[in-house]
Amino acid sequence: MDQKPTYEELEFHIQELKNELSRLRDSEERLRLAIDAVNDGVFDFDLKRGEVYFSPRYYTMLGYEPYEMPASRETWKNLLHPADREKAVAYVNRQISLKKSWSLEFRLRTKDGDYRWIHGRGKVSEWGEDGKPTRRTGTHKDITERKEAEFERERLIRRLNDATKDVKTLGGLIPICSSCKKIRDDKGYWNRLESYFEQHSTALFSHSLCPGCMDEIYGSDSWYVELKEKDKLG
Repeated sequence: MDQKPTYEELEFHIQELKNELSRLRDSEERLRLAIDAVNDGVFDFDLKRGEVYFSPRYYTMLGYEPYEMPASRETWKNLLHPADREKAVAYVNRQISLKKSWSLEFRLRTKDGDYRWIHGRGKVSEWGEDGKPTRRTGTHKDITERKEAEFERERLIRRLNDATKDVKTLGGLIPICSSCKKIRDDKGYWNRLESYFEQHSTALFSHSLCPGCMDEIYGSDSWYVELKEKDKLG
């Protein structure tokens, strides 16, 4: 007959189980604190047990209450932006089939109908004997602010490029008539100086007379003489 364990042996085993349970709780608490610190949402698909877990942050980053929606792959697919859905699902499926981890960016719908940019990472953490995945885990990080900054930078670069295209510069030898001051263009036509510069630069012209030309044109006119005298007197 097998000898029954003594009371002391039973008490020892019970204490060992309590210690193991305490270590497990401490480990879970450290994991929870780490998840809260990085502010990421966590997902865990345990296909062997048929259980799926979304952490509270997975929901709250989209404006939902924790566990407001069922934790499932269909929930993730339904939240995906229509323009991202097919590509994101196909990419994850391909990475799983290749037994590789995945990292991608996509948009998920918030409770109020807007969309947030998410960086999703994941991998298959357990495989069955038949070679099929039995568990996959990963994280979701809200990267909306970073994406908006990237889009703004791209908009500014496009505006700068467009502005640069509009800037016209002059260079090289410009043939100009020494008498009438017209300029010959690359097609051999003679253009007024103003027209040529407006076509080849961003400069605009306004017309007036310099003091020398004013004297040459109006110097003998009495009204002009009187005007000059008033200017001298202040």
